[in-house]
Amino acid sequence: MSDTKSISLKPSHKSLFWWYLLGVLLIPLFGAGLYLIWRFYSAHSSITYIVKDKTITFSDSKVEQNVDIINIDRVDVKQRWIDQKFDIGNLYVITDTDSASIEMLGIEQPHRLAQMIESAAETERKRIAELKKKKPQKKEISKPGRDDRMDYLTGLWQQGLISEEDFERERKHFE
Repeated sequence: MSDTKSISLKPSHKSLFWWYLLGVLLIPLFGAGLYLIWRFYSAHSSITYIVKDKTITFSDSKVEQNVDIINIDRVDVKQRWIDQKFDIGNLYVITDTDSASIEMLGIEQPHRLAQMIESAAETERKRIAELKKKKPQKKEISKPGRDDRMDYLTGLWQQGLISEEDFERERKHFE
């Protein structure tokens, strides 16, 4: 089982307010309005944003794009005046490499989400920096049979079969 948390987001249909209004107005023109409403609704419904501990994934019916949280430089929020009334907006997740940037359309409470993403990116950068600072403890690796030979030498010395000078001289070979 994985311990990663994930949040799945979809664009708000409030962001299509003007397209829906235009579609309703165009219904008398041979049903063109119904097609317009269906087209934008289905295109919006296929978009999904998945925010995980370490990545943000954008996917729709044709494309999937991943961005690592640690690479995020900043998150910009764009709102028109009508978007502010509905409390929706577009988020632009900008990374070190421009090719990996993501545009998140029609997100509700965009300023709050932008702040959370920037905070997560900063926390991840600090965590990685701390891991790099910690140096792995050097574990003493003994040669095969070293401990057995040292035990044998110690046994000879304890039994009085070799002198203390001989024991010290031979013990230095094991260090």
